[in-house]
Amino acid sequence: MIFIKLKNKLFYFIGQFKYKLMMRTFGSGSRIIKPMLILNHKKIAIGNNVMIRNGCRLEVVGDKNDIVIEIGDNVNIEQYVHIVAKDSIKIGNNVSITGCCSIVDIIHPYDEKLEIEKIGNRISDKILPVSIGENSFIGYGVHINPGVSIGKNCIVGARSVVTKSFADNCIIAGNPARIIKRLNAKNNQWERI
Repeated sequence: MIFIKLKNKLFYFIGQFKYKLMMRTFGSGSRIIKPMLILNHKKIAIGNNVMIRNGCRLEVVGDKNDIVIEIGDNVNIEQYVHIVAKDSIKIGNNVSITGCCSIVDIIHPYDEKLEIEKIGNRISDKILPVSIGENSFIGYGVHINPGVSIGKNCIVGARSVVTKSFADNCIIAGNPARIIKRLNAKNNQWERI
């Protein structure tokens, strides 16, 4: 039993040391547990006390030399979250992203002509950054489209498809997502829209 605990701690420390070397920044107290894929490590910045659980994909595509995926402090990303970026995806501090979500800032263009290259390999040149404001909660299975900005203190309901931007202090849900409640600053209560 003690041997197994020591072995697990050793693997943990080796893994975290590896990410500190490979990524642009990897904050103290952060953990990545058994990712499915991390592509272009040096274009990813992870803040302090971040937990990224198993099966996640963090993919940076394209040739931009700056930080492309930026994850703030105290962020929790659950199992099988898929984040793909070409230009900029910023996740603010204290954000929770539940399982099986996808966040992308790229478009795979389709045109009528017969192309040799498959659609999945085609990436548009459009710049469509994505941002998630601090203290927001992203429910299970949410998809966030390119060009979307979600404000601070927002809640996104499970299985929502977010196709447009939303201001601070909203509860949004649906396909396509829409505001269902907004925080009233005067009485600090959620009010149905």
